[in-house]
Amino acid sequence: MRHPPPEVASGVCYGRTDLPVDVTRFDASVCAMQTRLATLLDGRTPVAIHSSPLQRARRAAEVLATSLGLGVTQDARLAEMDFGAWEMQPWDAIERNDLDAWARDVAGFSPPGGESARDIVQRMDGWARDLRRTASATHDVHVAVAHAGPIRLHAATALRMPTTACLSWSLDFGGICHLHLADDGHARLIRWNA
Repeated sequence: MRHPPPEVASGVCYGRTDLPVDVTRFDASVCAMQTRLATLLDGRTPVAIHSSPLQRARRAAEVLATSLGLGVTQDARLAEMDFGAWEMQPWDAIERNDLDAWARDVAGFSPPGGESARDIVQRMDGWARDLRRTASATHDVHVAVAHAGPIRLHAATALRMPTTACLSWSLDFGGICHLHLADDGHARLIRWNA
C-alpha cells in the first residue's frame, strides 16, 4: 500500500526525506486504506504488517497494525528513492541536463548523491527474498506500507517486466498493489491501485 499524503508543497522533489504526514488528510486517508484493505482481504487476516521507516508510511502502518492486532516490522529497504542533492528542491530548479540524463537512463541514472532505479530494485528484491525465505506458508498475507517508486519498481521486477515498465502507472495515496507470489516464485498481479 502506498502511504497517505505527506506535508509538502507541490512541485517539490522528495523521496527519502522523512516528511510528516499531512494531518488534515491523514485520518481520512488511513480510514480509506483500512476499508480498501478489508475489501481486499475478504475475511483473511494478515500475518504481518511491514513498513518503510519514513513516518508518512510508518504512521499509517501503525494504525493498520493496531486495528489488526499486529505489530509493525520496519525495514529501510521499503523506503522511497534517495534523490540525493535533488531532495526538497523544486523540480523546475533542477538542472535540465540532469533531468534529461535521467530520462535517457531511468534505470541506471543516479541524482548526485542519490540512488538509481536499479538500486531500488535491488533493495526491494532483497526484502522480497527475505520475506519469502522467512514466511511460514505461501498463502500467508503480508501487508507492506511503502512508497510509489519502490512499489512500482518491485511490481515490474516481480512480474518479470522491464525495470521501468510500471513507472507511469498511477498509484494513488493509499492505493494497493496486490501481488500473489506462487510456490514457484512467479508473481501474478491481482489488483493495481485498488
